Amino acid sequence: MKKFIYIILFFITLFLPFSCTESNSDSNDDKNKLQSDANHNPNSSHEYKLPNELKYVKEREGFSYDKFYPIGWSENGNFAYITEPADENSGLYLFEIHIIDIVNNKSIWTWKPEESEEGNLEQVWNDNYELFAQRLKEYGIVQINQAKLESNKISYKSNDYEIIMDTKIETDKDFGIDMMKGIKITMKSPQLGSKDFFEQRIDSRDYILSAYIPGLLIGPNNDRAIVICQKERVGADGPPNMVFFEIIGTNLITGFKK
Repeated sequence: MKKFIYIILFFITLFLPFSCTESNSDSNDDKNKLQSDANHNPNSSHEYKLPNELKYVKEREGFSYDKFYPIGWSENGNFAYITEPADENSGLYLFEIHIIDIVNNKSIWTWKPEESEEGNLEQVWNDNYELFAQRLKEYGIVQINQAKLESNKISYKSNDYEIIMDTKIETDKDFGIDMMKGIKITMKSPQLGSKDFFEQRIDSRDYILSAYIPGLLIGPNNDRAIVICQKERVGADGPPNMVFFEIIGTNLITGFKK
């Protein structure tokens, strides 16, 4: 009987190391897989993810346009976004990241890489992520999952709003075509009144042909919103014309007069 027990103990001792080795091997495989996944997905552990494009342009045929990628907002009224400016047939990849103070409509920080024919959105984001994350954290930017473009007529906190743009147009003497000379944007609310929150003179040398408000973004807090002003100008080398945007911050509660 003792001999039989010794035989069982011998076989248990013999096979136990192989079982442990196999278990450790599985654990190492999982670690290697996680590391491999991280290498193939550089954003897997990033606090800020590569933002999605917001398509503010309804018609995208017949001209080139700047692309818009909202990142997020801060509680005190900062807004961060990326734009890919149209290259105007230069063959260069263009990228810019901005943080703006939408309370005072002033730029806080902007960055763009050196001009190059190489590059794309994901590559520039990944290569410079540490810099971007540092600045976004510094200015309190909290990322949004998906920006929603609201129309020019909205309701917010039991108030109704309409955004109206007045433009000044003159015929250019040299080219004989109508060009924008000025813009004024007003927000009207039956409950609160109205306010003029943006006015701009336009130099004839900017060759702005038209302006339009495709909509606005409402912030997640502090009653703030960003109005998008879309403009069309003559292309630097002729057709196609170029479409770009400006963003104007405003408050949906304060500043109105009846």
